[in-house]
Amino acid sequence: MSGPRGWLRGWGRWRLRASAAAVALVAALAACSGGGDGSSGGPAAGDTLTIAYSSVPQTLDPAKTVQNNSLYQALAYEPLIIRRSDGSLAPGLAESWRYLTDDNTQFELKLRPGVTFADGSELTADVVVDHFEYVLASGGQYAPLLAGHTFAATDPLTVVITAPAPNPDLPGLLTQDNVIGGVISPVGLASPDKLGTETHGAGRYVLDPAQTVSGDHYTFVRNPKFYDPSVVYWDKVVVRAITSPQATLNAMKTGQVQFAVGDVATIAAARQAGLTVTSTPLLWIGLTLADRDGTMAPPLADMRVRQALNYATDRQAIASALFPDEGRATSQLTVPGGYGYDAELDDFYPYRPALARDLLAQAGYPDGFDLPIVTPQFQSLNLVAQALAQQWEEIGVRLQITDRANSNEYFSEAFEPKYPAFMTAFGQQPIWTEGPSLFLPSALFNPFHTENPQLQALYDEAARATGDAKEEADRRVKAWLVEQAWFVPVLTVGLPYYATSDVTGTSVSPRAPLASVFEVRPAA
Repeated sequence: MSGPRGWLRGWGRWRLRASAAAVALVAALAACSGGGDGSSGGPAAGDTLTIAYSSVPQTLDPAKTVQNNSLYQALAYEPLIIRRSDGSLAPGLAESWRYLTDDNTQFELKLRPGVTFADGSELTADVVVDHFEYVLASGGQYAPLLAGHTFAATDPLTVVITAPAPNPDLPGLLTQDNVIGGVISPVGLASPDKLGTETHGAGRYVLDPAQTVSGDHYTFVRNPKFYDPSVVYWDKVVVRAITSPQATLNAMKTGQVQFAVGDVATIAAARQAGLTVTSTPLLWIGLTLADRDGTMAPPLADMRVRQALNYATDRQAIASALFPDEGRATSQLTVPGGYGYDAELDDFYPYRPALARDLLAQAGYPDGFDLPIVTPQFQSLNLVAQALAQQWEEIGVRLQITDRANSNEYFSEAFEPKYPAFMTAFGQQPIWTEGPSLFLPSALFNPFHTENPQLQALYDEAARATGDAKEEADRRVKAWLVEQAWFVPVLTVGLPYYATSDVTGTSVSPRAPLASVFEVRPAA
């Protein structure tokens, strides 16, 4: 689902056009978790669940859509692996999965037997292989993450994925959070042009075109062929496209909507209205110092300058002033409980303007310098930029801020690149997918294509590692980025979800910050 103020809808579309290198970063209202794992029982089905969703899908095709539209697909396309609200993984269309090699390059899926798609066709290993081949050929947002991978049906219900390099995150990539985990039926693959407006999955629901108005609301009804009816909690799910945060709140107050993604600007009002508000840290907000070789802004080539900007930032003051309900000051590029999180890095750069001035002088800039940046207006990034400008005046750094109301214009100018630095809101994600998105030479957020062999080696080590060794390897990647000051992280915020008293099951967690719609049940 798109995030506060609807910015993620534009973000997803721009990324789909502009970059084949990165996963959509944030805010898909993920679905299909909390069931389908052999559990039984559960409450009686409710009549209708109405969800307010601030994103309108450009297509319903799982291979071509963007992540922040994943709810529309996940309702109808059961994922191979289910991500629960506590972050644990459970069987979906796959009964089990494992890596066959220690280097995370071969991954095996054992499919659930006897599964029938809503259109009557059967789930087999060959169908899953055909699905992934279609994903690759479609060239959608997720195709780059599977580039070079091969898929083989080793028996009627077993699929082996072979990666060209270590890929430790295939289990997460195949959950409902990432739409390509929802397998398309052979009937759907035979008529790909219809996938944009029809659903051909093995999910809990199917789209009802007669009750759907594109761009306004989408109605999903029970799939009678779903393999585990006990975990289907609603007879009907209606997704209403409401792009205004205030309109969403009003719809919930009047009982038109039972569940929605919220907005930091309406959290206090939502609580006052008696809504349940759930959230966990998801985004870090700050400035990307992209020109690390000094092409446009020579001072940024010096690590001491980049570190000076971090020491000149009073993070707590900004968090308290701009995000009193959700903001948490931090010096690092993840959130508490997130991938690579290290509590010691939270205050790695305490507010020390005197030290910042000394570092600038050592680097040859005793009088500071001018630094042009571009910012969008979503997530109050423009307000954070203004706060940084005021604080950095004390050390002589003069921010020249270009504030873009049009988010697509911001994306274009930031990533072309036309500016040496740009304001950023980035969602925490596994290191393997974060690298191609944030800091590797091909990453969208690295528009000057800065390379560093030490960082690449740390990333490669994290990709190969497992268990506790992986946690430590992830932390080393994050620590390197903080110490080298490639960014100026300022604070973290969460993505709030609102629910009325009519529903329950809306919890989130640090490793699963996106609400899981199929854990949303009728209240007792």
